[in-house]
Amino acid sequence: MAEERLIDDDKDRKYKIRKNADGEDELVIDDTQTPDDESDIPVFDIPVYLEDDDEAAVLTPEQLAERERIRSEEEAARAEKIKSALEKAELKLEEGDFESALYAVGKVNGIADGNGDYYFLKLKILSRNFTDFQSLSECAETAGGVKEFSSSEQKQALKSLSSVYRTRANEAEKTAAALKEENERKKSERRSVFAERKTKAQRNLLVTVLPFLAFVVLAIVFATRLFSAENGTFVVLTIVFSALAAIVFIAVLFTLRKFLEANRNVKLNELDSSTKLGREYLETQKQYEYLKRILDSFENDISR
Repeated sequence: MAEERLIDDDKDRKYKIRKNADGEDELVIDDTQTPDDESDIPVFDIPVYLEDDDEAAVLTPEQLAERERIRSEEEAARAEKIKSALEKAELKLEEGDFESALYAVGKVNGIADGNGDYYFLKLKILSRNFTDFQSLSECAETAGGVKEFSSSEQKQALKSLSSVYRTRANEAEKTAAALKEENERKKSERRSVFAERKTKAQRNLLVTVLPFLAFVVLAIVFATRLFSAENGTFVVLTIVFSALAAIVFIAVLFTLRKFLEANRNVKLNELDSSTKLGREYLETQKQYEYLKRILDSFENDISR
């Protein structure tokens, strides 16, 4: 029983092997104390990143903590800068000083991405509270941010101001449709005329190209037999056909130019940008699309 108690007492002890004085291996008890309480071990709050952070893999916990502190300070400074700029811009907007308001909000361009207040305020400034149409392209670009990041209350506020834009959008849609119809009718009228001219020019080109090729071939053939006849007949024929080829080549250049012009007119006729009416249609259609994008950022149906 005593032996069993000794075994029970020693079973949780640690043992190690060491050399005794005779050089033999000896099993001894390891009395080295290993603290069970690990509360003295320093614990660092290691941030968890959703994306791979290669830099974090080589930084110590202290360096990571310092990096996070710097990032937090930078983010706080960024937020303060945005807040200050937007407050100043809003004040200038209320005073009706749109240029100063635009200058103020412009100070945070590029650093206010994802900020709904920024897009909301910038759209109001660019549109002069929806009374001006000079910056429709920029307004449409800003509207994308409004649609994604601005709050429902902000969108409702924009909607309440947008009656003039809504009216202009409906007018632009109708005007663009009428211009498109007229433009297509004009293109159709010109299409048959230009097609006929192209066919005629192509026929004239062939009339000159074929004789030119024939004269060139004959001149080459006789040139290869220049000295076959002692009376110089082939020399004369080579000169004659070379001269005819040169004369007809001038006609080829003329008919080729006419054909290229006719072909160009056929292609240009299909481009809306090639006529004044077509350009007017494109401009009106572009204005409508900009207005639609702006209105769609806070309401889906612009016909209401």
